[in-house]
Amino acid sequence: MKDYLQYGVEDFITDESYLRYYFRENEADIQFWTEWIKLHPEKLDVIISANNYIDAFSVRLPESEFQREQQRFAQALNELSPGNSLSGNATEEPDEALREYYNYRARKRNQRITRAVAALLFVTVGSIAYIALQKNRSVTPGRETVQLIEKYVPKGERAKITLPDGSEVELNADSKLTYPAKFTSNTREVQLTGEAFFRVQPDAQHPFLVTSINIGVMVLGTTFNMQCYPDKDQATVALVTGKVKLNAISNGENKQRRVKTITLAPAEMGVLNKNDQSLQKTAYDLNEETGWRQGIVVFRNAGFTEIANRFDKVYNIRLINQSRKKEFRFNGSFSNVSPEEIVKSICLSKQLSYTIKGNVITIH
Repeated sequence: MKDYLQYGVEDFITDESYLRYYFRENEADIQFWTEWIKLHPEKLDVIISANNYIDAFSVRLPESEFQREQQRFAQALNELSPGNSLSGNATEEPDEALREYYNYRARKRNQRITRAVAALLFVTVGSIAYIALQKNRSVTPGRETVQLIEKYVPKGERAKITLPDGSEVELNADSKLTYPAKFTSNTREVQLTGEAFFRVQPDAQHPFLVTSINIGVMVLGTTFNMQCYPDKDQATVALVTGKVKLNAISNGENKQRRVKTITLAPAEMGVLNKNDQSLQKTAYDLNEETGWRQGIVVFRNAGFTEIANRFDKVYNIRLINQSRKKEFRFNGSFSNVSPEEIVKSICLSKQLSYTIKGNVITIH
């Protein structure tokens, strides 16, 4: 029994069962991998990377270029054969070597290449190998390389995006969403850096997956807010409706592993501490976590650094503290007011003053 949880990118792209699932060639493989991915969202980043490699290399080459790659691939196969070392001479009959390799694959179609050879192929001739194999194994008719779209929202702005499946995303300031121009696989996969509110269209056959560096979310149809700014020590997912599975993901030495998984119900929030990979479940204030969509800004026992960071992202304004009060705390909630009104409220409560010059506000 294969331990797919130990799979890296090179394992997925050389696994015949996974390739049949990806190219939708076998119903049993499609059903197996669809269910496996649902059960193991901690492997999403690895799967997405593998899919990207498959997409990148599943192309058809002009015949002359294919012949050149065929010879190079045959030479690599000869060097990897048991009787030769990596420093050995290239085969004098590359076509024959490649033909023998294809015959071998036909006989062993349902057997995976051994892990050591797969890893070496991936490092040395990965792209050549996969192009050659795709030439031999005919790409499923109608399959196309799908363009990835990156939407970045600058500081001080917000944006609304409608995904190919009709799901809606509200992207907060200084945030980036990466998604395909069309969902063509068995999952709907997007990547987020920053903060966004998602309204996911229900589709039980195609789970919706959101990943970032340290956290992954799997949903079927729901609304939730996700915040995962790289410069923050915490990442959060606040569920409004539906149900989501949240995974903390540990990255290290080309391997990813699930640290902890929790399931969220409405009005619950998952909080990931990036420093120790702990994952907690807690209640949350709706305005504090999702109010940014309506122009609501909430400060709860916030220090100056947190306030300044919020001003930088939300308003693209630099806030400087030149007063003697460096360690003050502030509580307040504001709805659709100017940044100057917020500063005025802070200064009034702390007996401070302020000056404005361009996009810089200085507290005295």
